[in-house]
Amino acid sequence: MKWLSKKQTANHFEAEREQEANHVQLELGADLVKQLRLIDLTVDDLQNVRIIRHDVKDWMPQMVDAFYAELVRVPELKQLIEQHSTLERLKGTLATHILQMFEGKITDAYIEVRQRIAHRHVQIGLQNKWYIAAFQNVLNVFNDQVKQCAWPELEKMKILHSVGKLFNLEQQIVLTMYEDMVDRERQDVLDAKQRIGVAVQKSTEELAAMSEESSASFQEMERHANNVSMTTEQISSQLAEAVKEAEDGVKLVEAETKRFEDVVSDMKATTEQVAQLAFLSQEIERIAAMVTAISDQTNLLSLNASIEAARAGEMGRGFTVVAQEIRKLAEESKRSAAEASDIAQEITSKMMTVSGQMAGTEQSVTQTTNELARVVSAFTMISNQTIHVSKQLVDLSNDTQDVAGTIEGMRTVAESIAETADDLQDVATTL
Repeated sequence: MKWLSKKQTANHFEAEREQEANHVQLELGADLVKQLRLIDLTVDDLQNVRIIRHDVKDWMPQMVDAFYAELVRVPELKQLIEQHSTLERLKGTLATHILQMFEGKITDAYIEVRQRIAHRHVQIGLQNKWYIAAFQNVLNVFNDQVKQCAWPELEKMKILHSVGKLFNLEQQIVLTMYEDMVDRERQDVLDAKQRIGVAVQKSTEELAAMSEESSASFQEMERHANNVSMTTEQISSQLAEAVKEAEDGVKLVEAETKRFEDVVSDMKATTEQVAQLAFLSQEIERIAAMVTAISDQTNLLSLNASIEAARAGEMGRGFTVVAQEIRKLAEESKRSAAEASDIAQEITSKMMTVSGQMAGTEQSVTQTTNELARVVSAFTMISNQTIHVSKQLVDLSNDTQDVAGTIEGMRTVAESIAETADDLQDVATTL
């Protein structure tokens, strides 16, 4: 200890103080000047602490150890230290920090360094109670060292008093930083609450409007769904009637088809009979031709007989009369055969005409029957498709009813959302 190694007089202490007068500096802003005035920190105090700066350097290991000895015993503080730095590095930083306090220069730069360190403590989560308590341990070590020195009691009291003011200023800086941080955080919370309140207010208003619109939309959708369900039920009923009518139409067409098939069968039989009549007419013509030939032959024989009777004279007169009668009969038979032949030819011609017409009619009836068969097939297909569509409409009606139920549930949810929006608005009002 350079100035405590022997007894010193009060005059020598004052001389030491005067020598440090040119090395001290106390220049701060108006706000900090008020704080210094409250704790009565003056240039004289800075001179007092500067005198022992070299001794403080010798005491520094003990002072630094005292600062961290209790901190590392608290598990969460030890973890905090290890998480952000190392103990040796922090001790070196603290030693520099304390030595600056005894340089006797309290300026804005000095305050700024303290504020940065305090801000760092706030950032890493070191609460001010731990920092102040640990710094008190440093002051305790310093006080013990001063009490053990050989200075007169009055000078010891001056030094302890001045150093106490410096430590008080140090704690004020730390507390101010913590308060500023708390104020900023409180203001941030207030701003956040205000923003949240405004946002919640806006969101609840929008949510309420949306829920009202949604509820109205859901009601409209539900009404349309019910209308669709009713319409599908009506269409399904109409389709059922259409299916019945289609089935009746199929039966009717099938009956008509059967009747046409019977007509075709009868016409075929009639055609065959007409063909037989035509054949018989041809036979009549053939017989008439034979009769004509016989009549010609008979007439020739009658002529020959008349000639022979004329040769016979009186003996053949009676035979001549017979021959004349035979010739008359032959001529009448020839005329009758010719008439029968003409009638048979006319019948044959008409039979051929009728046969052709019946063939055409048969073809038309057959074509109509085929068309009716296609109509039956079309009616059957329409009936099947109608049944299929009817089933689909039933399914659609069921689905529509399900949708209506879902929409009703959604409308209930929308109403619940509206109620929640009202609750949120109340909460936003209280923020």
